[in-house]
Amino acid sequence: MRDEDRRPAGRPSVPAVLSISEILTCIFRDLDNASRAAAARVCQTWVDVALDVLWEKLESPHPIMALLGPIRFHEDGWDWDTGFPDGDWTRFASYTKRVRSFSYDGRLYDHEGFTEDHLAPDVPAKLLYYVATNHGAYLLPRNRKLQWRASTDNDLQMILPFTSPTLREVDIEAQWEVSSSATSRLLCTLHAVLPHDIVSLRVVPNGEMGRELEEEITRVISIRRNLRVLQLPACLMNNAMFIPNLRVLEAAFDSAWNSDPGAFFLHLSDNCPLVEDLRIIFPSDSMLTVESIYSLFRCFKLRTLDLEYPGRVDLPEKQIREMGRAWRDMEAFNISSRRVYASPILPRNETPLASLVTFAQAFSPKLRKLAVYVNPSNVPLHPTPSICFPNLEFFSVGTSQLDYTEEAFRRVIRFLGTVLPPRIDYIHSDVLSYDWSRSVFKPNEDGRWATSATWNTLSEMLQSYRKAIPMKREGALAS
Repeated sequence: MRDEDRRPAGRPSVPAVLSISEILTCIFRDLDNASRAAAARVCQTWVDVALDVLWEKLESPHPIMALLGPIRFHEDGWDWDTGFPDGDWTRFASYTKRVRSFSYDGRLYDHEGFTEDHLAPDVPAKLLYYVATNHGAYLLPRNRKLQWRASTDNDLQMILPFTSPTLREVDIEAQWEVSSSATSRLLCTLHAVLPHDIVSLRVVPNGEMGRELEEEITRVISIRRNLRVLQLPACLMNNAMFIPNLRVLEAAFDSAWNSDPGAFFLHLSDNCPLVEDLRIIFPSDSMLTVESIYSLFRCFKLRTLDLEYPGRVDLPEKQIREMGRAWRDMEAFNISSRRVYASPILPRNETPLASLVTFAQAFSPKLRKLAVYVNPSNVPLHPTPSICFPNLEFFSVGTSQLDYTEEAFRRVIRFLGTVLPPRIDYIHSDVLSYDWSRSVFKPNEDGRWATSATWNTLSEMLQSYRKAIPMKREGALAS
């Protein structure tokens, strides 16, 4: 008898290839959650794979809470008076063991406007009671990534029940009403509970880090030498951060180097030669020059260089070519000041806009994002030789000044219309303002890029200029 004849009537056949878990995983990851849940009901072969993918990444604690029974939420928080005492912990454990990435955000938006949705203050006690009564089991026993956005002190302390020894990536951001004392207490606890082999750590406090916070964050990272990603945008650099295996480093420049970025970059290249993504925020009294960057040429794997500094740095064509040769894998390059007021003690230099031709020639086609503080005066009508960035997707000029004259606009538009690829039709002119944690390559919280009025007008004229070029070509062909 054939296999088809043995199959119960009404049940469709499943191709053998759709019984391979690796293939099913790839397919289910391209589906939405509703489709994954439906796939889990198809057959026994699919159920485990579909549920693994469905629960692999949680962007809210709501699915976890819903496993425990009919727990309702009202304006004062979660209602734990009904449902929870008789929660099905076996079912709870069978699902939470599938979680590999967990996120919590104290800010939630709905269609009617802004609302806050917090875990109730008694949640940690009840969840930790579950841990205690289950022989030390963890709520998320196999989770590897924890992302937490806290807007109150209460939000911040809720992170502890969701930690586990399997964590490899931790991303904590304190916002709004989170106090420095609450952040300090959390860091003190994380020093003891985070696994030593964690590979990625990002901590963004609410406001500048004080001495106490810096000491706590130093204690956290000092015993974790396997870190490959360390992002502390509000924390001053110290010796504990120079970890040889680092691939990503973000921090603030410390005056311990006597305001000398050159000595700092020399120390960095000696201790972290494999760094790939580097972002350093410099104070107002730093003397950043092109010569001070030379030591970074030894960091040959650099893919992103994001230096936020005061003043204006002149990049001669010779140095631009040297940078292109040193960093053949560079994808994002920012040496464009976003400070509105430059200190009078700093040199008032800037890179000529015409030097974009040198950037296009010297850097590899991997370059996708470029931010340079430029001087748009004396721009040639057309670049010589004629060249265009092959893969550039983003271009910013920081707080570069632009003379609002029709002739100056036309020369800049013609030049940029030739050098920049057609996919770039907007010139970003970003101001750092108070948000020190945001890179020049990231938009504001509302998803928009900040741009000054003059550069915004130039962008609109650039769009019109590019639309007119095909029309002129068509007219020339017709004639």
